[in-house]
Amino acid sequence: MTSPDLIELAKQGNIQAIAIIIRDTIPENVKLVKCELEDNCLQIILEGKKLPNQKLTILISDRLSNLEINCLKKIVIHGKISKKKSLQWNEELELNQDRDAGQKKLKREFKKNDFVKNLKTFDFDSVVPYKEALSRSLYKSNFVKLLLFFGLFPWIVTFIAGYSGFQELKQIAWVLGIYYASIWGVVLFHLIKPPIFSWQETIKSVVFTAFIGIPLLLMAQKYPPFNVLYNATESRDLFLRIVGFIFGVGLLEETCKSLPIYLLILRTKKLKEPLTGAFYGAMSGLGFAIAEGVNYSLQYAVILEKGDVAVSNYVLFSTVRFISLPLIHAMWAGIVGYFFGLAVINPSRKNEIIFIGIAISAVLHGLYDTFSNSLAGLAILTFSILLFVTYLRLSKDIVEEMKQAENTHKK
Repeated sequence: MTSPDLIELAKQGNIQAIAIIIRDTIPENVKLVKCELEDNCLQIILEGKKLPNQKLTILISDRLSNLEINCLKKIVIHGKISKKKSLQWNEELELNQDRDAGQKKLKREFKKNDFVKNLKTFDFDSVVPYKEALSRSLYKSNFVKLLLFFGLFPWIVTFIAGYSGFQELKQIAWVLGIYYASIWGVVLFHLIKPPIFSWQETIKSVVFTAFIGIPLLLMAQKYPPFNVLYNATESRDLFLRIVGFIFGVGLLEETCKSLPIYLLILRTKKLKEPLTGAFYGAMSGLGFAIAEGVNYSLQYAVILEKGDVAVSNYVLFSTVRFISLPLIHAMWAGIVGYFFGLAVINPSRKNEIIFIGIAISAVLHGLYDTFSNSLAGLAILTFSILLFVTYLRLSKDIVEEMKQAENTHKK
C-alpha cells in the first residue's frame, strides 16, 4: 500500500515518488526503465521479456490522475521488449480537469486501434518460424516424412500424369491403390506393433500376392471344384450362394493371401509369434486389395463409359474399393497370419491351427460377399474388424494358452 507521505511527495511532482507509485501499479513482469518529468510532461518507458500490454496506459494514467499532480499535464508512455532497442508502441494522454472524458476517449481509441497495433507487436519470425520449418533436423522425423508423403503424393501424381503422358487409367489406378494401401499399412503397423519388422519381407508379401498369388488364383478358378463353386455364387438359391462364396471365393482368396506368409516367412522359420504373422498377413492382404482394386476400377470405368452407372455410384464404388476394402482384406489375411504364428508356438497342432485360421477368414469373407449389398454385410465387416482387434488385445493370453497346450502334449 502506498504511504501518505509518498502520495504527498508525488503530488508535489517528486519524480522518485511518482516512479515508486508507477512500479506499484504495473505488473511484476513489467519493468519501469524510464520515468522523467519535463515541461509538465511525464515520459515513461516500460519493458519486459514479453511486450508490455498497451492498455497499461489507462491503468497508469488513471492512478496518476487520481493524485491530481498540478505540474503534470501530459503523460507519454512507451512499451518495448527487453532485448530490442526500438520502442514497439507509444501512447500519449493529456491530463486535464475533464479526466473522465479523457479516459473514455483513450479507451475508444484503444478499441479502434487495438487490432492493428496488436498485430504490429508480433515478430514475423516468431509467428512464421520459417527457419525451423526449413531446417534439416525437422526432416529426420519419420512422422514428418509420412505427412509429406501422404499429403503430397497425389499432387505429384497429377503433375506426372499431366506432363509426362501418364494418362492410362490402369497406371493411375495402380498408383492410387498403392497410395491408399500405404496409409493402411502405417495404421496397421502401429495397431499390431509386430516384434519383428523388415521392409524386405513387407514388400515381398505385398508383391508376391499382387503379382504371383492373384495369377495363380485366376488360374485355379477355371478348374474343379472351384469353377463349380464360383458358378454357384450366381445361383438364385441363397444356400448355394453361401456355399459358393465361402468354399469358392473365400477359401481360394484367403489361401492365396496366405501363400507368401507360408512360403516366405513360416517355412523359412522367420516367424516366431502371432503378431508378426498378423502384420505380414495384413500386408499380403493389402497387396491383394491393390490388384483387385485396379481390376475393378477398370470394370467400373467401362460401365461408366457405357452409361450403365451414374457418376456418383462410380465414385462411391471406387472409394470403397480403394479405401475401405483394402483394410478388410488386410484384416482377414491378418487373422490367417496370426494363426500361422500360433502354429509356430503349438507345433503339435500346427495343421489344425492353420486350418482354423483360414476357415475363420474364409467364412467371414464368403458371408460378406453373399450379403454385401445389405446391412448384414456391414455387420459382418464390423465383426471382422472387432475380431481382428480382439486377437491383438488377447494375444498374450492366447499365446500362453498355446504354450501350455504344447507343454501338455510333450508330457
